[in-house]
Amino acid sequence: MARGKMKSIYGIYKKHGREAFLEAAEYYSCHVNWSSVDKTIDEMESRWYDLSHTLTEAEKMVEDYNNGNTILNDDCQVFVDMGQSFVM
Repeated sequence: MARGKMKSIYGIYKKHGREAFLEAAEYYSCHVNWSSVDKTIDEMESRWYDLSHTLTEAEKMVEDYNNGNTILNDDCQVFVDMGQSFVM
């Protein structure tokens, strides 16, 4: 991976801290657990972001982060496709 690119959602959490991470995670998942980052990460890694089941919520957040498209990016130009379906 290129220098400065995140490999995992946990890396995003470690870099930005609990509050900022959980706030950003709410753009990708309706299963954010404000009392536990670990539970939030587990949920995001096990839930599909897209209907074709090719990308988890965690993978989508990492992809967007690496492309500069999250609220955590300094020069953020956020675009999050909220047309997703939340499968429970």
